[in-house]
Amino acid sequence: MNRVILFSFIVLALSLPSIGMAASVGNIADTQGGLGKFSLGVEYDGVFNRDLKFKSGNSSKTAGGVTVSVPYPSTGDSIKDMKLESNRIFIKGTLGLHPNIDLFLKLGMADAKWKYKYVSPGETDEKNEFDGDYDFVYGGGIKAKIFESSGGLRVMVDGQYLRYEVDGDFKVDGKDLAQIIIDDGATTASYNSKTKIQEWQVALYVNQTFGQFSPYAGVKYSDVTAKSETNFSRIDGGVALSGKLDEKAEADNNFGIIVGADIYLIPNRLSVNIEGRFIDETAGTIGVNYRF
Repeated sequence: MNRVILFSFIVLALSLPSIGMAASVGNIADTQGGLGKFSLGVEYDGVFNRDLKFKSGNSSKTAGGVTVSVPYPSTGDSIKDMKLESNRIFIKGTLGLHPNIDLFLKLGMADAKWKYKYVSPGETDEKNEFDGDYDFVYGGGIKAKIFESSGGLRVMVDGQYLRYEVDGDFKVDGKDLAQIIIDDGATTASYNSKTKIQEWQVALYVNQTFGQFSPYAGVKYSDVTAKSETNFSRIDGGVALSGKLDEKAEADNNFGIIVGADIYLIPNRLSVNIEGRFIDETAGTIGVNYRF
């Protein structure tokens, strides 16, 4: 199969994703404490590694008005070792709806970078890489305190959704896709690649404040869907040819753990948040939050 020439391109993300892309629960870990109370925060969220699994794909090419479609990867071939990274920067606004319930909104910018191997029996594995630019990301969710002991130990639940779409460059074994097509004999070649990432997360954790220090730890379930589309066009001796690849991938592992802490620089007002997330992803967050 001459997949390098026509079909050696795939955009597959995610956080986005998150990009193993599950969002933070801190900043702040507790609720606002009443109707109308609110806070504003800024956070950096880095997803350093998350494994993905390929679910489905389809590739097509069009020449002379005739389109031919085939499954991707080809029969007998496979995709392995998918890994995703992402950097996300948010502004987060949180509004109290009840002493024990908050609603929050996240707006910001995110990128995505992934790599995987296309495996074909009897051939050397191809290393495919996508490097996405920063683009707009948005999301929101709800946080609730479901129990608080007399000693101040809180049991919290957090549910949220994130979505973003990024454009980027695609390379096969270190070479840009457009150059691969030119090297194959095309007079001109161009392509565009984009990935849409959607993420859902539910977390259950415990939190307690000791003076200016408020640590928390818990478990989470997260899922990431990455839908990608790559289009290319080429001209060979005056003959135009175009192609398209649609794909879908999901998180390989859904369950993880969270550990973190809010550190109050001004009691009940200004805090710094540090958080780590493990097992389903390797990720970390640092943020600053001010409660009005």
